Order: sequence, then structure tokens, then C-alpha cells
Amino acid sequence: MDSRVTNEIMVARFFYGCPKEGGNKMKSKLRHFNVVVISAFFALMLVIATAVPASATLTQIRVDSWDLMEVDFNYGDHTSGYAGEFTVSLYSDTLGWGDSQSAFCVDLDSYISQTTYDIESMLQPVTAGIAWLMDTYSSPSATTVANAALQGAIWKVLYEDDFDLTGPSEVTALYGDYLYALENATIDTEYFLSNYSIVNLDGYQNLLVQNSSGAPVPEPTTMLLFGAGLIGLAGVGRKKIK
Repeated sequence: MDSRVTNEIMVARFFYGCPKEGGNKMKSKLRHFNVVVISAFFALMLVIATAVPASATLTQIRVDSWDLMEVDFNYGDHTSGYAGEFTVSLYSDTLGWGDSQSAFCVDLDSYISQTTYDIESMLQPVTAGIAWLMDTYSSPSATTVANAALQGAIWKVLYEDDFDLTGPSEVTALYGDYLYALENATIDTEYFLSNYSIVNLDGYQNLLVQNSSGAPVPEPTTMLLFGAGLIGLAGVGRKKIK
């Protein structure tokens, strides 16, 4: 058979279906292909919907508790004070109250109590070093002494020559270790400055926190995408059953 005629027959079969049993097979394959494409499209919508983050503006901070101990230090007219870890919760109108998390003082000139405060603003840390210290040494298993030493190291980075921790000895030993480790650390500045913030309380003690406040709540756009994806997949499923 002439090759040109053969090609024309193949093209005709592709567009119009093969005669006899071949046409049914081709149509079945095309229907299956359409179902796969549509399923993939709606599955992609579901992925996008679950990946869209909900924006949130933090408006309040609650100081739930603290683990502090008295330490000796030189800072202006002060020769002693309390150092350690705070446990706080952050609130936003979108997300509500987030999970409890650790926080450390970055303001030696103010005071704070176990109560709820309005947040004036969220500030970027003045240096990635304090975020690195908190990220590296803050943990649920840290002792009171370790938390006091970490707090002292954060103050030292912030206030430099204007501050020095002088006692007790078990705190100053760890304090020196933390500062030595910081001097020799390779720090991802972009990561730490974007994952940690300073809670500015305007007149009260500012606190260093990690940028996490619980599971996000979907926004309207996210809900529409998610709903469309579910409806589409349900429709495809019913079509396949039929």
C-alpha cells in the first residue's frame, strides 16, 4: 500500500477513531487520559490551597511564667538582677493565641510582669548573634543555670562593653562557653533575622522570640481553592465510577 495512503488512514483513525473494535479502544484511552488530566488539575488546586499561608499581625503577648535566678553583673549602676527564660504566648486577631514558647530579655532598662501586654511592634533583631544563641542553647531540657547563662550572653552581645556577668561561678562558666562558641560560629544571618523577632512593648521589657504562633487558619482565598479542589475530585471520582 502506498505510504501516503497509509499515513492518511492513521491520521483519520487518530481523529475519528478506528473502525470496528479499534475505535472503542482509542476512545477509552482518550477518556482515561482526560480523567487523569482533570484529576491532576484539581489535585494541584488542593496542593496550592494547603500551601497558601495565612497572614497574621501579632497584637498581644502574654507572659505565662518564667525560670529566673539571681546573678551578679556590671551594668551602669546595677550590680545584680534576675536572668533566665520567659515562657510567653503570642496573640493575633487571625490566629488567636499561639502555643507557649521561650523568650529572653533584650532590655535591661525596663521591667515586666506575668500579665498580658499590647504589642507596639515586631522588630528585627539588631544582630543575628542573639538569635543564634537562643536557637542553639534554648531548649525545654535546659536548666535554670543554663538559661541564666544564655540570658547573660544575649545581654553581652547587645550591650558589649557596658555589660559583664560576674557571678555565680556556675553561670559565668557556661556564659563564657556560649560567647566563645558564638565567636567561632558560622551564622546564617538571613535565616536568623527572618526567623526571630523582638517584641517591642513600649515602656516594658522587650523580648526576643521565635517567629512561630501555632497552626495557621485558612484565608477565604485558600478556602475557595480547597473547596474547588475537593468538588472537582469528587466529580471526577463519580465520573470514573459511572
